[in-house]
Formats: sequence, structure tokens, C-alpha cells
Amino acid sequence: MIDFPEWGAGTGAFRLADEVARLQSVVAVQNEVSTSRADLSALLTLVASRAEDMTGASGAYIRTLAGDDLLCVVATGMVRARVGTRVPRATSLAGLALQTGEVLFSEDIRKDPRIESRRSDYAGLRSLIAVPLGSTESPFGVLKVVSKNEGGFGPEHIEMLRLLGGIMSARLELAAQLEARQALLAENAVTLAALRESESRFRRAFDDSGIGMALVGLDGRWLKTNATLCRITGYSQEEMLARNFQAIAHPDDVGVELELVQQMLSGEIATYERETRYLHKTGSTVWVQLTASLVKDAQGTSLYFVSQIQDITARKEAEAALLRLAVRDELTGLFNRREMDRLLHEEIARAHRHERSLSLLMVDIDWFKRINDTFGHQVGDRAIQQVAHIVRDSVRTLDRAARYGGEELAVILPETSAVEALVVAERIRTKVAEVVFGGDQGVTNVVSATQSAAAFSLTVSVGVGTMSPPAHGSVERLIRDADRALYAAKHRGRNRSVMHEESPEASQASATMVVA
Repeated sequence: MIDFPEWGAGTGAFRLADEVARLQSVVAVQNEVSTSRADLSALLTLVASRAEDMTGASGAYIRTLAGDDLLCVVATGMVRARVGTRVPRATSLAGLALQTGEVLFSEDIRKDPRIESRRSDYAGLRSLIAVPLGSTESPFGVLKVVSKNEGGFGPEHIEMLRLLGGIMSARLELAAQLEARQALLAENAVTLAALRESESRFRRAFDDSGIGMALVGLDGRWLKTNATLCRITGYSQEEMLARNFQAIAHPDDVGVELELVQQMLSGEIATYERETRYLHKTGSTVWVQLTASLVKDAQGTSLYFVSQIQDITARKEAEAALLRLAVRDELTGLFNRREMDRLLHEEIARAHRHERSLSLLMVDIDWFKRINDTFGHQVGDRAIQQVAHIVRDSVRTLDRAARYGGEELAVILPETSAVEALVVAERIRTKVAEVVFGGDQGVTNVVSATQSAAAFSLTVSVGVGTMSPPAHGSVERLIRDADRALYAAKHRGRNRSVMHEESPEASQASATMVVA
């Protein structure tokens, strides 16, 4: 249904989503953990304290492996007295988290059969989250947060602690690798002092090192690689020796690597260290921390390069996950409100620079509270997802769709006039109106209304705001215009698209488009 607007009344209040604050907390902890030079005990204390703060827990503690037991080494809040206590790894909940490598969650400890035999250990507590630290191959311990309240934690807390556990696990792995590397470097210093006498020791250290090691010829050929490097790249030693480093380096990184190699050969630098990418035998990308040094003989003639390679893919993936959380809405996969505001600033600047139109759609699901109250929030969430899917499929690749808040979506339409934007709005509205939900089943499949007595239809109201040259609008003005148009659409009966202002274009549109 198309309607043409009058000025609305009021613009509404906007607020940044809570997940932005949570994300900032995780990023802040990542920075603290990544840059901390403190000893392990201080680092574990930092992580436990931040976990308690981030989740609003009543307390947090960390147990580490100690033989067949798990020893509590750090505790905060109401569980502070647990420091020094032990639980058996084989039968404890912490041991189960460490064995499976999965985050464990108990919404109500009193009803959790996994805790039945150890009920006294959790007196006064109602809910908990247990996060394994380290990997299943190299376990370290378990981080727990506990609450006095039933249902004291939600999915967002589980996700935050899962990311925190990944960050801490990557930090522990890196610390272990750096420790092994320092040991190897110290051993190499002794080896170089008496090369002939300690050749076998060097060979063992090279072959058995926990980080990738390689000797590389001046022409880039792999002269010798160890088993760890072969595991990192997926190639056997024979396959590696038949290649040069350019063959497994990411094409976008080869140029930088060759430039650094030339700087070492010319004497400008003696060594370099950088994060770079290798191509695994399967074709996937592996992130590594590469340290390369040039070896010379007593006369100063260059002989070969020594490369030390650490796999940092897990850390890079954790960083990528944080970045996705920073710009994407978890429920719909669309951009979140903060990212939409940033993109809108960019598009308005571009529209001013090139003197082109820019439109903004505000799409709101009609009677959404009734859907939640009647069918439950899960069905409501799926309704939002369905509308988001329709919006995504109804716009161009250069357009930007976002979840602006609750059941309200927004679409940025660059180089789009008011009438063109109205066409897009009608396309979205019409497609949504064709959807019928089987509400009693709580599913999002499109079904015939006769198939379910509780089936219901979705409709949306759409407000269109447009900034056209030579006028110079602002983000606030464009959002306000679209929001007022949306308010008018709601006020006039819903299930309709409304432009913010009447214009010759709008009048022509009203004569050529069907009004539902």
C-alpha cells in the first residue's frame, strides 16, 4: 500500500545496543591479555577478574591441571575461599569441560544432573558457566563464573566467555611457543660456538621443535624443514623441498617478503619478524608469525636463511570474530546500528561530493508485540529473520541493510531518488505481505493459511526519506525524515509505504502505482 506523507510528529529516541558495550569489554580484555608482560599468576588473576566484571557474576575462579586433579589457583568474589582446593579431573564438571573442549552452562545447579554428586560444592550458587582453557591436545585448565541467581547468565555471557577463553588459550599457546623458541635460541647460541661438536644436538632441536623451523636457500628454495612446519603447511618434507617459499606464500604477501629478503642480502637489516600468510596444501589460508635471519660464514658471505614459523591462525580467527561482532547483528546477519550510522555518514559525504540523491528506508514489522505475546519470542525472532532475508534479497549489492533496533530495519540506497526508493519499499512490503507463518509450530516456513489454525501473516510499514541535490542534508535529518514517514505509515493504518515529502515525482508516482 502506498501513501504519501505529511510531516510526522516526533522522531523517537535512539540508543546504542547493549552488545556494543559487551563487545568493547571483550576487546579491552583482549588488548590487556595480548599486551600484558605479567607472570602467569597475575595474568590468570586478570582474566578471572575481567570475567566476573563482564558477566556480573557473583564470583569467578580458574582451575589448572595438577596431575589427575584440577587445582584452584585464582578465585574472586564469593568463591575466593576456593583457592588451593582440588577436584578430580575424571568426575568433576570442570574436568568434563576440559575433556570435551566445549563451554558448559548450567542455568539451575539444583536441577542439573551433571552436578548431582557434587551438590555440596555449589552451596549457595544457582548458575554457572565453565570455559576450557587450552586445546583438547594441550589442555591447561578451566575458567568458571558462578551466580547466586537462577538464570544468572544469558547467551551473550556464554559468547563473551567463549571468546575470552579463546583469547586466553591463544595467549597460553603463544607463551609456550615463545618459551620453546627462547630455549631453542639459547641452544643455538651454544651450537654456533662449537658447531662441529653439537651438530647432532642442533639437528634434534630443529627437528623436534614445537614451532616451524626451516633453512631456506638464497634463491628461496626450502633446504630443510621440520615436522611442525610440514604440519602447518600440510606438505610432506619431500613436497616442501621441491618448492620455494614463493610457492606457499600468499600471492598478496610475496612482494613484501621478496623486498625484505633483498634488504637482508644488501645488509640493510639483519633479521625481520612479521605476520604473514601461507597457503595450506588444501588451499586454505594459514596465518603465521615469521622470523627470518640471514646466516653468513666467517668471511661474511651469505649462506642461507633460518626461518622460525609460528601458527597464529586461531588468534587471527578470534580477531576476525570480534570484528564481525563489531559490525554485524547476531540475529539477522545484517549490519548493526553503529555500523549503519558509520556507513550513512560515508554515503552522505559521497552524495554531497558527487551531487547525487541518497535515500533511506525505515522498515518496521507491524503489530510485532502481538506476535511475541501470542506465539513467543522465538517466533518473533524468526519473523525478524524472515523480513531481514526479504530485505537483503530485494536490494542491490551496493545498498546497505541494517537492523536498526528491535523489529526495525533500515536500508541505505545510494544514488536513489525518492520515487525509486518508494519502488524498493513497495517491493519489500509486497514480498513480506505474501509470507504466512505457521504460528502454532513456531516455524518460518511459508504455508497456506488453511494448514494451521494459528497461522498469521506478516506486514511491514516503510518510511522513505530522501536527500536530493543541491540540498545538503545530514545523517540526523535523513533519519528523522525516514522516521517521520514511518510514523505516518503506522498512523494511516500500517502495511503501507510512505514518502516523507510530497513532490512532483510523488504526484506522478501516485498516478502510476497501485495503492493497496
